[in-house]
Amino acid sequence: MTRRLRLAVWAAAALCASGAARADETLPLPLSGAAYRVAREAFAAYDAHRYADAIAGAREAIRQRPDVADLRLLLANALAARGRLKDASRALADAIAQLGPLPALTARRRQIDVLIASGGAGGVPGDLPEPALKAARTAYRSYARKDYAAAVAESREAVRLAPQAERLRYLLIDSLAASGDDLAAYEAAADASKRFGESDALRERQRFIGDRLAPAASQSAYAARERGDLDAAQRLAQQAVMYAPGRKDFRMQLIEILFARGDFAGVESATSDAIALDRDDALAWTLRGYARAALGQDADFAQALTLAASTDAADERRYRDARVARTIIADVRLAQGNPQAALDALPPVATQTPDDADAAITLRRHRAQALLRMGAAQAAQVDPRARPTFECREDSFGASCDVYAHDPALAATREARLAERRGDRGAAIGYWRTAITEVPDDPQPRIALIDALAATGRTREASGEARALIDANLLDSMTDTQAAVIARRAGDSALALDYFARAERDGKLSASAQADAGYAALNLHRNEEGAKYLERAIDHGANAPADEALTPEALNDARAAHAEATRNWGFSATVNYRGNGAQQGFAFAPTPGLSNNWQAGAEAYWRPFGSLGDRMFEVYARGYENFGVKGDGPSGASTLQAAIGARVKPFASANAIFAVEKILPIGSDVRSDWLVRAAYSNGFGDTRRLDVPSWWTGTMYGEAGHYIVNDSTYATANARLGRTYRLDALSPRLTVFPHAVIGMDYDSAIDHSVPVGVGAGVAARYWFRGGPYDAPRSFVDVSVQYRFRVAGDDRAKGVFFGAVFSY
Repeated sequence: MTRRLRLAVWAAAALCASGAARADETLPLPLSGAAYRVAREAFAAYDAHRYADAIAGAREAIRQRPDVADLRLLLANALAARGRLKDASRALADAIAQLGPLPALTARRRQIDVLIASGGAGGVPGDLPEPALKAARTAYRSYARKDYAAAVAESREAVRLAPQAERLRYLLIDSLAASGDDLAAYEAAADASKRFGESDALRERQRFIGDRLAPAASQSAYAARERGDLDAAQRLAQQAVMYAPGRKDFRMQLIEILFARGDFAGVESATSDAIALDRDDALAWTLRGYARAALGQDADFAQALTLAASTDAADERRYRDARVARTIIADVRLAQGNPQAALDALPPVATQTPDDADAAITLRRHRAQALLRMGAAQAAQVDPRARPTFECREDSFGASCDVYAHDPALAATREARLAERRGDRGAAIGYWRTAITEVPDDPQPRIALIDALAATGRTREASGEARALIDANLLDSMTDTQAAVIARRAGDSALALDYFARAERDGKLSASAQADAGYAALNLHRNEEGAKYLERAIDHGANAPADEALTPEALNDARAAHAEATRNWGFSATVNYRGNGAQQGFAFAPTPGLSNNWQAGAEAYWRPFGSLGDRMFEVYARGYENFGVKGDGPSGASTLQAAIGARVKPFASANAIFAVEKILPIGSDVRSDWLVRAAYSNGFGDTRRLDVPSWWTGTMYGEAGHYIVNDSTYATANARLGRTYRLDALSPRLTVFPHAVIGMDYDSAIDHSVPVGVGAGVAARYWFRGGPYDAPRSFVDVSVQYRFRVAGDDRAKGVFFGAVFSY
């Protein structure tokens, strides 16, 4: 639903404001499809005073969705605006019969019935003198046939001839309103009130008409405020409040203008009026207290704190305002040198549903605790410039303002967010740096700067800013989860894990934060603890509401990390043709002097220290043999050999592996030896993805080894580029990878040439052994390629084949 339609629904409801239906609440309109489009057009017609179109549109929308109360209100309001008060009352009676006595429906019907009873659709007063009686009869006939222009002229004449007849004033007001001249109608109602005194009939007419006039006055006030004309802005905002006294948004707009003028006496008066209208408004009490504090008077926050502490979280708007109110009170107490009173005023941040006040609350708590540690604080006057911050916006239904505790970085923050929305990350980074300068003890702009730097790939700068935030001792002025994420960004996994644990104890760890805690524990090689965090993240992320759930990719990443963290051993078996030419991986080295042979083998490995995260240490044992060797070279059992060795990946940031192994001869054609070797690989898109059905993949692999006893050296390298497809029609665990390939080999036991070939191939991989907490841990991979020789001898061309079973 668009924001405009939501506001239109709200505006329609505001026309029937009562004690049970507040004008500042947004009523939902659960519409979609054709009903949504019809309703949108009907509300637009009502907004443009095209009441006949609004009536027709509302009836059609009700036909499609008779269960939506807001559409019934729209129909009644449009009928009333056309002067068809009895029809409007009947429409509401039907709605109440079908939908129940909803407060908005019953309140609006009472108002319309007051209008009817007061003469809006009644007969001609019988006690009029003859000239006035004739004019009145003519006016009522014109009104009845909906000729409102004539009704206006004739009712004016009747009023002139019989100024003492109150009911004729009602006819004039209703005729003017039905003709669309709301300003004249409002003035006529005000004039009647002065002449005859307040009455329900006049009061309801003024309220109904004022609700239509107020948005334009509010819009004009906003425009004047934007161009710096505070005199005009105040006058127009006061008009909006006069027209629609029940609209809290317009009162807050006026209060913001008075604050901007430094008119604290005016703020006190305006907030007193707001309190008289709604004595349960904690924010109005707070703003009045602030104004009095700025004037050097008793701040009188007791009632505000009582109301704020008792606000039910189910009332989201009032609950948020109450939390902001307590933050503003804390600012005043801090300025007055009373940090303990500030702490007492602040609400807790340990909420299950964090809101935008949490960061401000945490910052004030940090400031108060710092003052307490320093001892006696110096009392001071409230700085009028450090007033509460208002963020106002304007639309076709007038201005509305959100209120926050004082935030000198608001302008820079707003510009940074606008820059981010338009994709200008560079500008956003500059504005975030400005915001940091404005409030150096506020961690929120720093967090935003870190996120912006990371999003642009400037990860080293982001890590540096995270470290600077920690060094500035600002972690305790953030939520525990935020502090944990910052510590992890700075590379301090131990500190991050400490804050994650605090957040978990308070029950505030989301699924993504639990996953981050798991990764932090794994970085410290606390694998069991990390696995538990990941399990909770997976459980939480799979069952959480949509806005809290892990994305499919994040869920897969968590399962992959869990599978790796809990893997302490593994087994693989391979069959390949022509050495390592087709199959990538640190597998079986060629036997010196042989080429273009088949090789089969198996390996088991063990991680004595468990998973080391981005590093690795394994010991292994394997056996393999060559077969199908062309010519009279050794083949079969005589080539059978075993090896035991160890390999290490020492660098977290580079996928380089080093190994040393002892070759143990079993067959008669194998000689005892030592082999040292190194391998490096890199690439992109080489893991199974779940967010898209296909993706680009590029890999490169290089390996070199040296036989010490027999003094020979080999090397192999290849690079592949292609696109991986997940074959969901067969199984989401099956992928195929058609690719182009370039490869080279070198073996000093054969000659000193370097055969190089290019070609194409396809690889297929099937993953299995997945689980609730683990990504598939095993796979079968088959690859076949054909290459054309580019350089070197014939070893560079022909078919290359490899198959791997990894468990």
